[in-house]
Amino acid sequence: MIEACIYYDRTQKYNGPQLDEILAKFLELGSIKVRVKQTDRVDLRSEDQVIEDIRRIQPQWRGSVVASGGSALPISGSKKLNLQNTPVILVRESKKPVYVFPCKIGERYYSVLNGISFLRENLPTIAKLEGKMEDSLVALILRSPQELEDGLVPDDLEHETPTGKTDLVFRDSGGRFLVVEVEREATDSAVGQILRLSAGFEKRHDLDSNSVRAAIVCYRINPHVLAACKRANISVWKYDQNEEKFRKA
Repeated sequence: MIEACIYYDRTQKYNGPQLDEILAKFLELGSIKVRVKQTDRVDLRSEDQVIEDIRRIQPQWRGSVVASGGSALPISGSKKLNLQNTPVILVRESKKPVYVFPCKIGERYYSVLNGISFLRENLPTIAKLEGKMEDSLVALILRSPQELEDGLVPDDLEHETPTGKTDLVFRDSGGRFLVVEVEREATDSAVGQILRLSAGFEKRHDLDSNSVRAAIVCYRINPHVLAACKRANISVWKYDQNEEKFRKA
C-alpha cells in the first residue's frame, strides 16, 4: 500500500502557490490508488518522527533535504521540520519512506508541486527521481540546439584538440564554429578551459579567430565570472530549471 502524507502549517503564508491550491492538487493523488493524508502542524504528533523517516529514504532517491540557503527544503538549517517555509510531502510504500518533496537531486529542484506532478505521472510505480547534471544538460542542448540560438547545427561531440577535448561543437547560421563547454557552475576555471579549447580548435583546423566562437552553457554563474566572459567575448547560456529553458546570460 502506498501512502502519501502532506504536512503543513496553516498559519504560514507560503511563497509561490498558496496552500489551498497545493492541497487540492495533492488530494487528486487519491485517484491513482494512493492513500492520501493531510496533517496540519498543530495536529502533528511527532515532527522528529517525520524527520527520521525523511532521513531513512535512500540518499540517491531523496537527494538534498537540508536547507542551506536558496530553495526551500523539508529540513531546516537548524535540523527542524521546515514547515514554516514549505509544505512537505512524504510518501511511504508498505510503511517504508520512499519519496520526500521538496528535494534537490543533483542540479534539479523538485518543489512540492513538481513532486505532485511526478507522483501523478509515476505512481503506483516507484520510479527513480532524475537529477540534472552535465550529461543531461548536453542531451538537452543536442535535442534542441535552436533553444540556444537559431540556426545552430551540431558538428561534433568531444572533439580532440591540441589543448583538450571539447564538449560540443556547432556551426552557427553564419557558418562559424561554436565551441561549447558544459558546466554545472561556470567558474574562472571554465573560462580558461573554453579559451584553451577554442584556441586548440582553431589550431587543429588551421582557422582564424573570426571563424570560431566560444561558449559556456551552465546552471549557475556568478556576476564576476560572467563579466570575464563578456570581456573575453564568450557567449554564456544558463539553464532555468524551473521554466526548463535556456537563457542568454
